[in-house]
Amino acid sequence: MATLNSAKRNTSGQLDAGYKAVPRVLDFVVDMAVDVTMGTATDDVQIATLPGGAVVLSVTLQQVGVGTGTGTLVGRVGTTTVTGTLASTAPAGTVSTATAAALPAVVALAGAELNVLGATAVRTDGKIRVIAVIVEGDRSPRQAAVAARDASV
Repeated sequence: MATLNSAKRNTSGQLDAGYKAVPRVLDFVVDMAVDVTMGTATDDVQIATLPGGAVVLSVTLQQVGVGTGTGTLVGRVGTTTVTGTLASTAPAGTVSTATAAALPAVVALAGAELNVLGATAVRTDGKIRVIAVIVEGDRSPRQAAVAARDASV
């Protein structure tokens, strides 16, 4: 039987595991009249800072309270648009789903913002819900993985 010589072995002789996948559901309700001050039609509303290496599986915008005017919003990861457009006057319950071509998205090592972009006009009222499903890598605490060896090889 061969001996595995690796810096990744722990004190019990087992391999340290790689990243442990940690799924998270981010769920935010944003009151556009209270929580946000949009100065221009193309302002970003920063929702969350995503860590580098995270994988964004899905982003959805939902109209909770109907707004007025012609403002539209799209969900983004960094500068990449990941949802369809949500109009400010869409009925409550309207959902702008994820853009399949843009997801899953791997966040650059420097991290990125989960944000909502004002796509056409300033939106000053109504409420939206932003839901994102992400998976993060976590190396803490480390967990040992057993390397199976077949003695007949």
